[in-house]
Amino acid sequence: MLDPILQQTTIPILEQAAIFGQKRHQVLAGNIANIDTPDYRTRDLSVDKFEESLKQAIQARRHNAHPQPMLPNVLGQSPDSPSLSQLHWQQASLGNPSVLNSTGQMGQIQPKLEDYFPKSLSVADSVNNRNLTFHDGANRSIEMESMEMVKNASLQGFAIEVMRSQMSMLETVISERVV
Repeated sequence: MLDPILQQTTIPILEQAAIFGQKRHQVLAGNIANIDTPDYRTRDLSVDKFEESLKQAIQARRHNAHPQPMLPNVLGQSPDSPSLSQLHWQQASLGNPSVLNSTGQMGQIQPKLEDYFPKSLSVADSVNNRNLTFHDGANRSIEMESMEMVKNASLQGFAIEVMRSQMSMLETVISERVV
């Protein structure tokens, strides 16, 4: 019931940011836990790939936020064309992506939000570009890992706080209270 309402907000995108932050936090915590392990190579999730996926998802939501009426060619309307009462608006929410084109047939299906965030974003890769290398070939640094963990926690906390604020606004609207 509330899913279509929530899909029109930024809550689903913020949810993806919070989930990514949680998964990255687990990887960074593993790096800190293995700080004294010989030959351990630090791992991390690709923040750049996640940010690119986030950018694509936001652009797709903006593109789908303004539905356009799908009008038939009235002057050259064929008998197979739908009448004005049969016209459908393109769904703005990513939750119902089916679209009927001007001939009444299924058109291009819009991808769901989850499609922009593949499982490969959750796969931790070994980090090779650290400036610090030990005699055993490891690249571990407690300072570097702690700094990355604090940055990650700040971004995740921001996403959760904005999500909480939006949920509070929705609760106010639903309960019809005056703020």
